[in-house]
Amino acid sequence: MLQTYFKAENLKFKRTLFRKLVWLIPAALILSSIVLMYVGMGLGGFSSVVVCNWCMPMASLTVVFLCHLVNRKDQKHQYRTLYSLPINLRKTFISKTILIALNLLCISLLIAVLNIVTEWISSGAGAALHLSGYYILGHCLLWLSLLWQIPFCLFLDQKMGFAGSVVLNLFASVLGGAFLYLTPLFWLFPYSWPARLMATLFGVLTNGLLVSADSRVILSPGQCLLLVVTALAVAGLLTILFSRWYRKQVDRK
Repeated sequence: MLQTYFKAENLKFKRTLFRKLVWLIPAALILSSIVLMYVGMGLGGFSSVVVCNWCMPMASLTVVFLCHLVNRKDQKHQYRTLYSLPINLRKTFISKTILIALNLLCISLLIAVLNIVTEWISSGAGAALHLSGYYILGHCLLWLSLLWQIPFCLFLDQKMGFAGSVVLNLFASVLGGAFLYLTPLFWLFPYSWPARLMATLFGVLTNGLLVSADSRVILSPGQCLLLVVTALAVAGLLTILFSRWYRKQVDRK
């Protein structure tokens, strides 16, 4: 039954900016990474700059933008499309969350391909082939650590608007990705999870410096697994909570 709701949500965004962002975000990431390389960031090379730029802050801002586009689709019609149909609003919210998550996964995989191509250009086809699985797995794990932001940003966009969501997420991403991810407090601050995973998986800090092999910043495989499981649990919990909120919110309008 949820598949029907997902198909309905997906049809709303045919030939829209929401779909085009799958290509536009990686393109913007390339341009911004070139600028950062020009100003001196990127001792680990272009691939490291791409990963840093994606983790902090572009990934969170991408989630905010995707959530805003999804919310605006119904808000533009003042929820008339929801009023006129006998639908389950909780399933509608869950479908929106899944749709955004899949779009974000497509973007993450394209960024992984971008890293592989960069390795091929700089180090040759053999090195790129050897690292291809590593980059794909790494970006998939980063994607999992971002999923909790989707239901939260769908809620935040309705409560604070697009500008408020951008400011709050940008501040939280910088706080978590520049400071807290280096401390034990990162376990308690979800915005720092992608940065800590990035340091572990790709060996680069958010300031572009490389991580030494014996650094305490690097998580063990068990800690990485715990972090990913925790992120998934938080994403599931927030999806359930905000889907109930969404049902009451739309009913009240």
